[in-house]
Amino acid sequence: MSLTPSDARLFRERLASLRKSKGYTQASLSEAIGKGEKYVSRVETGEIDTPPLDTIADIAKQIEVAIADLFFTAGMENTADDLRAKIHKLVATDDLPTLRRYYRLLLVSTE
Repeated sequence: MSLTPSDARLFRERLASLRKSKGYTQASLSEAIGKGEKYVSRVETGEIDTPPLDTIADIAKQIEVAIADLFFTAGMENTADDLRAKIHKLVATDDLPTLRRYYRLLLVSTE
């Protein structure tokens, strides 16, 4: 697996964000996946360019996310105002089924 430098940076940021949201330090997640205490630090700083897929799977399993969640970075480079504008544009519709779907997605994502 080879990522562009921009994709690799976003992956590292996403990993750090998800790791922190699950209450792991770099060292504790490294130990939990059996890679010694510095592994995740080396990944997040870019010292390790791209971990092998089996290690990415171990990380995802440990922090209880799908592998795809580690690569889903849409919106990470936007400011809060940019994101609000994009959300407002999406919901500026009179299509009731679409609004209901957005509402359900928001409810599920905040649980």
